[in-house]
Amino acid sequence: MRIDVTVAGVDTNLYENTFELNSRLSDRVSTAKFDIDGAERWSPPALSCAPVVAIGGYIRPEMRQEVKIDRGLTPFGDCAIGNVVALGGRATWLDHFFGGYIASIEHMLFGVRNVYRCIAQDYNSYLRSILVNETYAVKTEQFIIDDLFSTYWPEIDTTTYVTSTETLTLEFPRLLLDEALEQLAEICGREWYIDYEKKLHYFTPVTTEAPFELSDTVIEGLTTKLPYGGFRYREDATKLVNKITVVYDGGTVTRDDAASQALYGIFEDKYVDKIIDTAAWANLVGDAILAEKAFAKEWGVCSITQEGLVVGQKAKITNSLRGLARHFLIQRLRLKLRGGLTEQVEIEFGDYQKGLVDLMLAIGQEQRKET
Repeated sequence: MRIDVTVAGVDTNLYENTFELNSRLSDRVSTAKFDIDGAERWSPPALSCAPVVAIGGYIRPEMRQEVKIDRGLTPFGDCAIGNVVALGGRATWLDHFFGGYIASIEHMLFGVRNVYRCIAQDYNSYLRSILVNETYAVKTEQFIIDDLFSTYWPEIDTTTYVTSTETLTLEFPRLLLDEALEQLAEICGREWYIDYEKKLHYFTPVTTEAPFELSDTVIEGLTTKLPYGGFRYREDATKLVNKITVVYDGGTVTRDDAASQALYGIFEDKYVDKIIDTAAWANLVGDAILAEKAFAKEWGVCSITQEGLVVGQKAKITNSLRGLARHFLIQRLRLKLRGGLTEQVEIEFGDYQKGLVDLMLAIGQEQRKET
């Protein structure tokens, strides 16, 4: 694998062993870390604040400049995993790894060479710096999204990957753009992110199968199962809840998970939310809490030498020593370069609660009835 990193449209000389991409399920903003060569210390000084190419084609980065990270040419090409549609339409074989802006720069000197250690945040971070103040009366999701972005960030493509079926009335009184979009998505039962090509993905959430399995007993071709290393795994039952009472505006409901109670005994809790105003809505919320907390939480890490996974996918992981052979949810990915054509992808995986996404979608639909 080879990658190309450009800063403000200028190719950089990357120290590949410093490169790292991080994405996490609980954080919408992904980051990229890397060191790049700067101008030699005796090169002519820059004449402006814009990045300038110095002696030997080296560059001096500046804060908030745009960063793009793409696949470079390799002698092997896409030999293992073909392009398939994954979560929200994203390709699992990544030709484009990252798009965003420099958020941190550390200037270092090594002999006569300037080196810049950069941390970049992807495009999703920019929505947290845009304040919107809008009111929409009986407008479709598509109209609201188009108007928000055409007014406040017109570079974003809001048509290619946007699912829109609802009509509603909303007010965004001086909210950040990501807060406004989050509110709209929650009411309509959607998920969203901005990809590396500045395209908004706004879609009904699904959990997509990963393009390959991970196994410690690989006997098939490497296109369907991949070996892994550095495997760690744990279970945690410190926060069990298998009987939940939901207190809502109008009464209470109680939901039970009989299978969990038979296995562990009864672990009871309550949840209070006066915004909930129907028993049906309260039942859905109770079921979602049980789906998340009724059984011991499982968590693990491993690493592979092939990118292609996406945070939010479900991947089958087999570990014969521990008797594991089932699906887990990919919760975090960290991609690093290890020299030559070698890459390392560190994976954090956890529980995959089948049906939880459907419950959360149903909650959003029930909430929308009251909006």
